[in-house]
Amino acid sequence: MEKTYSALYRPDRAFMNKLKALDPRLGCKYRLDIERFAITWKMPVGQDSELLIVNDEFGGFRHPDDREIYILCEGDLYRSGLRETLARTEKYMRDYREKQDAHVKDEIRNTTKDDKIQMMNAYRKVFNVGSKTPEFRRVIPKHKGKTIDELQGCVAT
Repeated sequence: MEKTYSALYRPDRAFMNKLKALDPRLGCKYRLDIERFAITWKMPVGQDSELLIVNDEFGGFRHPDDREIYILCEGDLYRSGLRETLARTEKYMRDYREKQDAHVKDEIRNTTKDDKIQMMNAYRKVFNVGSKTPEFRRVIPKHKGKTIDELQGCVAT
């Protein structure tokens, strides 16, 4: 036997008509344990699945209205076709991969920029390129004054 509740615990008839027009499997019931309305989805087997709890902006009690219809339409339960859904998913994944590739590229650039010597040594160890490079830069000294060839050009013969 199902309990009957006062009008306070029933959603508005106009709201229910809009909800059923959106999808006949949608419903709305009042949950006594949390003292809020819940938008439900009728499952083929078992209990109805709850999609949404109706709250006001502060988390308090509120009767369901067009805001819930708008949220459900934004959720797009079944109205879009499979091709549109797959295209959206493919675009999202492509954008995600591009972002991830850019992030990895930035990380590699930043790592190599900061740790150039360590990366060179690690590269040499992994690929067996050769011996270790000197820790300091070799500078070829420049001679001061004139070279022997320049001096021989000055000497008169």
